[in-house]
Amino acid sequence: MTDPEQHSYSRADLDRLGEKVAKGRTAAGLDPAPARTRADTAMGDGLRIAIEFVVSVLVGAGLGYFIGGLLGGAVIGLLIGLLFGFAAGLRGVYRGMMAGSAESAEEGTRDEPGV
Repeated sequence: MTDPEQHSYSRADLDRLGEKVAKGRTAAGLDPAPARTRADTAMGDGLRIAIEFVVSVLVGAGLGYFIGGLLGGAVIGLLIGLLFGFAAGLRGVYRGMMAGSAESAEEGTRDEPGV
Protein backbone atom coordinates (compact mmCIF):
# COMPACT_ATOMS: atom_id res chain seq x y z
CA MET A 1 0.00 0.00 0.00
CA THR A 2 1.01 3.61 -0.31
CA ASP A 3 1.95 5.78 2.58
CA PRO A 4 -0.59 8.68 3.00
CA GLU A 5 2.17 11.12 3.90
CA GLN A 6 3.97 10.32 0.67
CA HIS A 7 1.22 12.17 -1.29
CA SER A 8 0.65 15.18 0.88
CA TYR A 9 -0.27 18.25 -1.13
CA SER A 10 -0.36 21.80 0.10
CA ARG A 11 -3.43 23.98 -0.15
CA ALA A 12 -1.63 26.14 -2.71
CA ASP A 13 -1.00 23.07 -4.92
CA LEU A 14 -4.68 22.17 -4.81
CA ASP A 15 -5.72 25.75 -5.56
CA ARG A 16 -3.42 25.87 -8.60
CA LEU A 17 -4.82 22.57 -9.82
CA GLY A 18 -8.38 23.85 -9.39
CA GLU A 19 -7.54 26.99 -11.39
CA LYS A 20 -6.04 24.91 -14.20
CA VAL A 21 -9.09 22.65 -14.31
CA ALA A 22 -11.44 25.68 -14.38
CA LYS A 23 -9.46 27.31 -17.20
CA GLY A 24 -9.47 24.06 -19.16
CA ARG A 25 -13.23 23.61 -18.72
CA THR A 26 -13.86 27.18 -19.85
CA ALA A 27 -11.54 26.81 -22.85
CA ALA A 28 -13.29 23.57 -23.82
CA GLY A 29 -16.70 25.24 -23.57
CA LEU A 30 -17.90 23.09 -20.69
CA ASP A 31 -18.40 26.04 -18.35
CA PRO A 32 -19.78 28.92 -20.41
CA ALA A 33 -19.80 32.41 -18.96
CA PRO A 34 -22.92 33.09 -16.90
CA ALA A 35 -25.65 34.71 -18.96
CA ARG A 36 -27.26 37.96 -17.92
CA THR A 37 -30.61 37.48 -16.31
CA ARG A 38 -33.72 39.07 -17.69
CA ALA A 39 -33.99 41.39 -14.65
CA ASP A 40 -30.41 42.62 -15.12
CA THR A 41 -31.03 43.31 -18.78
CA ALA A 42 -34.31 45.13 -18.13
CA MET A 43 -32.81 47.28 -15.38
CA GLY A 44 -29.84 48.20 -17.52
CA ASP A 45 -32.04 49.07 -20.49
CA GLY A 46 -34.34 51.18 -18.32
CA LEU A 47 -31.43 53.07 -16.79
CA ARG A 48 -29.91 53.69 -20.22
CA ILE A 49 -33.21 55.01 -21.58
CA ALA A 50 -33.70 57.30 -18.56
CA ILE A 51 -30.19 58.72 -18.86
CA GLU A 52 -30.64 59.32 -22.59
CA PHE A 53 -33.90 61.17 -21.91
CA VAL A 54 -32.37 63.44 -19.26
CA VAL A 55 -29.33 64.17 -21.43
CA SER A 56 -31.57 64.98 -24.42
CA VAL A 57 -33.55 67.51 -22.39
CA LEU A 58 -30.41 69.10 -20.91
CA VAL A 59 -28.64 69.34 -24.26
CA GLY A 60 -31.75 70.82 -25.89
CA ALA A 61 -32.11 73.37 -23.10
CA GLY A 62 -28.43 74.28 -23.24
CA LEU A 63 -28.39 74.71 -26.99
CA GLY A 64 -31.61 76.71 -26.91
CA TYR A 65 -30.25 79.00 -24.20
CA PHE A 66 -27.00 79.49 -26.11
CA ILE A 67 -28.67 80.22 -29.44
CA GLY A 68 -31.28 82.41 -27.74
CA GLY A 69 -28.50 84.35 -26.04
CA LEU A 70 -26.83 84.97 -29.38
CA LEU A 71 -30.10 86.23 -30.85
CA GLY A 72 -31.04 88.34 -27.82
CA GLY A 73 -33.80 86.17 -26.31
CA ALA A 74 -32.18 83.68 -23.93
CA VAL A 75 -35.42 82.77 -22.14
CA ILE A 76 -37.34 82.14 -25.35
CA GLY A 77 -34.42 80.10 -26.69
CA LEU A 78 -34.33 78.12 -23.46
CA LEU A 79 -38.04 77.29 -23.73
CA ILE A 80 -37.79 76.30 -27.39
CA GLY A 81 -34.68 74.22 -26.64
CA LEU A 82 -36.50 72.49 -23.79
CA LEU A 83 -39.34 71.57 -26.13
CA PHE A 84 -36.96 70.20 -28.76
CA GLY A 85 -34.95 68.32 -26.11
CA PHE A 86 -38.12 66.86 -24.63
CA ALA A 87 -39.26 65.72 -28.08
CA ALA A 88 -35.87 64.18 -28.80
CA GLY A 89 -35.94 62.44 -25.40
CA LEU A 90 -39.39 60.99 -26.08
CA ARG A 91 -38.21 59.77 -29.45
CA GLY A 92 -35.28 58.02 -27.76
CA VAL A 93 -37.58 56.43 -25.17
CA TYR A 94 -39.87 55.21 -27.95
CA ARG A 95 -36.97 53.70 -29.90
CA GLY A 96 -35.64 52.03 -26.76
CA MET A 97 -39.03 50.56 -25.91
CA MET A 98 -39.53 49.27 -29.46
CA ALA A 99 -36.08 47.66 -29.44
CA GLY A 100 -36.85 46.05 -26.09
CA SER A 101 -40.18 44.67 -27.27
CA ALA A 102 -38.56 43.33 -30.44
CA GLU A 103 -35.94 41.52 -28.34
CA SER A 104 -38.66 40.10 -26.09
CA ALA A 105 -40.59 38.82 -29.08
CA GLU A 106 -37.43 37.29 -30.51
CA GLU A 107 -36.65 35.52 -27.23
CA GLY A 108 -40.14 34.07 -27.14
CA THR A 109 -39.77 32.43 -30.57
CA ARG A 110 -36.47 30.67 -29.98
CA ASP A 111 -36.45 26.89 -30.01
CA GLU A 112 -33.70 26.37 -27.46
CA PRO A 113 -33.92 28.08 -24.05
CA GLY A 114 -30.88 30.04 -22.93
CA VAL A 115 -29.39 30.51 -26.40
